[in-house]
Amino acid sequence: MSPVKNCPDCIKYKASNQKPSGLLQTPVPAQRFETLAIDLFGPLPKDSKRWILIIEDCTTMWVELFALPNATSKECAITLIEEVLLRYGIPRRLISDNGTQFVSAVMQQICYLLNIHQSLIPVYHPQDNPVKRKNMDLKPRLAILVQYKHDCWSEKLPFTHFALNTAKCETTGQTAAFLNFGRELRTPSEVVNDIRVVIQNDNFEPEITPYLKKFTKFSTQIREVVKEQQNSRKLYADKKRKVAPTYQPGEHVFVASHPLNNAAQGRSAKIMPRRDGPYVILTQISPSSYEIASLDNPGEPLGVYHTSALTPCNNDKVKPLIPLRKHGRPPKVPQTPGSSSRRRRNKGEDVTNGNIYCLFIVMI
Repeated sequence: MSPVKNCPDCIKYKASNQKPSGLLQTPVPAQRFETLAIDLFGPLPKDSKRWILIIEDCTTMWVELFALPNATSKECAITLIEEVLLRYGIPRRLISDNGTQFVSAVMQQICYLLNIHQSLIPVYHPQDNPVKRKNMDLKPRLAILVQYKHDCWSEKLPFTHFALNTAKCETTGQTAAFLNFGRELRTPSEVVNDIRVVIQNDNFEPEITPYLKKFTKFSTQIREVVKEQQNSRKLYADKKRKVAPTYQPGEHVFVASHPLNNAAQGRSAKIMPRRDGPYVILTQISPSSYEIASLDNPGEPLGVYHTSALTPCNNDKVKPLIPLRKHGRPPKVPQTPGSSSRRRRNKGEDVTNGNIYCLFIVMI
């Protein structure tokens, strides 16, 4: 290894011209509403609402949009249960970023009691959350409807919701509505062009059996189309990336830093290190993400980081200039409605919220 590659200061401060590490991971589509992705969009101009809670089914790309007055754990949890879980069923997996609303004790209890695997994406790597792509579609569509009247965005949200679910997806070649209901939703343009409304009766018994067989066959074909699209995207994406190095538990690494200007402490982000450390690898979470901890406290995880943010460290004498703050969630601890103990991620939010447990009882 060259002296430059082994120099701690060079690793910390110099820019890297290498391809980012970590090849594209393409999961196989599961059953409908088996894997959900969740995110928050906002804050937006206040018209009694400030935030949009986005929940997407990763198989059909069906999206739900909810306008919320506050982006609290309680608001997100109750909306998730009442508007999604009680309507489409309990998913097996829930993907989210490390926002305080999603790593809170309230959200943990929901996932724990309903046996939902909570998948937190690596820190500073939003590409791993599928619903982030919907944010890119949501913003221009909502802006076109709102124009300059920004205080009425929540009134236009249902129209944006309808447009997203009736637009053809490039990956599947079909709309989310068709993959979810087995038919296309009738749009306003069809009503204008079709004055004579034809009512089709799908309840007639001779028509039902071939219809179900056709839909089952079509679902299988869609799954194959999605696989081909994913393989094509992976081939294109991997040309711009390199195979990620494999780290073993106990190895030391530098971590990409995201410094901010701090006038009070006389710090400028322009001359802060690009990478800081070293930190220790605790475990491999996925083929391209690792959980890390500080050398001084290896038993306390600091969060999950993508392999593109990690650089091998061969010098243990250096110390982090600005230690990383902790990301992620505390360990799960089962609690009962009558328990007096509370675990809060956000101040003022009780884990044993009565409304949430009432919903649990209804579902059980």
